[in-house]
Amino acid sequence: MPITLSQIASNTASVSTLYGEDEIHITYYPGRVTEKVFAELQSFSAMTGETIIEGFHTFNEMLAHLLKAWDVFEDDEQTIMFPIDADRLAELPIPFRMQVLNAVMSDIRPEQIAPTGPTQN
Repeated sequence: MPITLSQIASNTASVSTLYGEDEIHITYYPGRVTEKVFAELQSFSAMTGETIIEGFHTFNEMLAHLLKAWDVFEDDEQTIMFPIDADRLAELPIPFRMQVLNAVMSDIRPEQIAPTGPTQN
């Protein structure tokens, strides 16, 4: 049966990561991890003082595009989820956002799905 690009992009996967002693559950879109995402990550690492604000904005937009859901709350009672919104992500600590992205990218492990050469029959 054929598949559309939107079906590929809407497929989800889940991963968990520890932040300190707390476990975070993340649902993300693996079909949205593309060469463009890797290029944005590469440009993020090359930021300078002049481009840092724009770089963080791009980083937050990319992260918001990759994430579907998580169990990060705004309040101590854990009744209000922290929204996955690029503008709001800027309120979270940089190391936290980096860890979330690293958890997603580690879960995908593109090096394990790359062809390793011819197989023998």
